[in-house]
Amino acid sequence: MDSAHFYLLREHIEENLPHMWSVLVIRHGYLIFEEYYQATPNDYQEIASTTKSIISALIGVALQGGYIKSLDQKVVDFYPEYIISNTDPTISEVTLEHLLTMTSGLERETNYGDDWIKSTLEQSISDTPGKVFHYSDSAAHLLSGILTRTTHMTALEFGNQYLFQPLGIPAPPWETDPQGNNVGSDGLSLRPREMAKIGYLYLNQGLWDGKQLVPAEWIQVSTQKHTEADILNDDYGYLWWVSTVEGHAAYYAAGAGGQFIYVVPDSDLVVVMTGNATFPELTQHLDIVKLFILPAILERSSLFNGHLKDRVQRVEQK
Repeated sequence: MDSAHFYLLREHIEENLPHMWSVLVIRHGYLIFEEYYQATPNDYQEIASTTKSIISALIGVALQGGYIKSLDQKVVDFYPEYIISNTDPTISEVTLEHLLTMTSGLERETNYGDDWIKSTLEQSISDTPGKVFHYSDSAAHLLSGILTRTTHMTALEFGNQYLFQPLGIPAPPWETDPQGNNVGSDGLSLRPREMAKIGYLYLNQGLWDGKQLVPAEWIQVSTQKHTEADILNDDYGYLWWVSTVEGHAAYYAAGAGGQFIYVVPDSDLVVVMTGNATFPELTQHLDIVKLFILPAILERSSLFNGHLKDRVQRVEQK
């Protein structure tokens, strides 16, 4: 990779992205760029909705392990005690796959009460399950609860056994609801290098140090398009965002504030970003992949125009 691009990236962040806290770039398994702004390598970052992509990985592990029989299983079958006479009958049609693809019909925001699962299942369904994308925190939280019901472990306990510990990640902080279920939508904290391990695991189709931690088939199916999303201008897989960057297939986990695990498989590339950005600023974080990181690999990129060439030459002269 052309290191001059990383001088430009560092300059760009310092001048234009005050809400960026860290950037890590991993290529061919090597950490080649690691910069921290208002943070240190040992600081935990609450990764917000990037948590959802971790839940997706754990659902894949649970499915392979037989804890979950099928993605066609109905959500209500896991919580029969919450189904009462005035429950919206359409909720009986919601499957695990609908939760994973954000097409359950559940509303975007949930006013949780004392029992988060109960409050979610008391919602009305706004659209036929499987038809319309509705980004829903409560859908992801239901999946965390289902992990607990089927494995008899919290998502954190299950994750420690099958994901975090094998990756060399000490048990991370993870918030819970009043019933002790780890929050499925957010609330997980990781260090940036730990986020990079998750990205590298996915880049390598679930294989880590010779051991298959997440089924390769699950990674393939969960990082391909299942539905068109109406935010971030990208598509959606199984709790992973699906995109293209400069014609290259990519996928990423995304969280509020600018928490990203971004994977470009055919470039053997993982990019991790953390920050404290507002929603409109999130795209500025994503833009550094196409403006600075990919051009360092792809010298003939259309983005590597005369202006950038002049800046590279100026940096090299310094």
